[in-house]
Amino acid sequence: MSRQDTRRGGYRAGGWASGPMLLALAIGGLGCSGDDGPKTYPVEGVLRVGGEPAAGAFLVFHPTDGSEERPRAQVGPDGTFRLSTWSEGDGAPAGDYAVTVEWWKLRFEHGEAVPGANVIPPQYTSPEQSPLKVTVIEGENRLEEFQIR
Repeated sequence: MSRQDTRRGGYRAGGWASGPMLLALAIGGLGCSGDDGPKTYPVEGVLRVGGEPAAGAFLVFHPTDGSEERPRAQVGPDGTFRLSTWSEGDGAPAGDYAVTVEWWKLRFEHGEAVPGANVIPPQYTSPEQSPLKVTVIEGENRLEEFQIR
């Protein structure tokens, strides 16, 4: 990876990017044992931006009660996602959440894929401003489709 790619792939204020930050989150967040934390419940949904599946977008669920757990997901090619808190696809603890979304579409420079600009409106990147709010209940959770225009 070139110096330019490293700078572009790093963490941006309030946002997600690729590379080192995602690896750190995967190791630090998904490697935790759920034995000491709250019980999680399966959560799945769909994210569309402009009517199209937002393949590769990242969602983070921020508990409104101030809990430290941050369930998260990456959107698949068909627009679907499954939340992970302690391990891949394990879901989220029951509770209320503000949902943030970021989608750093890849672009190509000199034949290499590099993250481009976040194509999601800024209000969706802040838990305080995001209009996306959900409640996770005990049991299976199939969320209403998220639509961002």
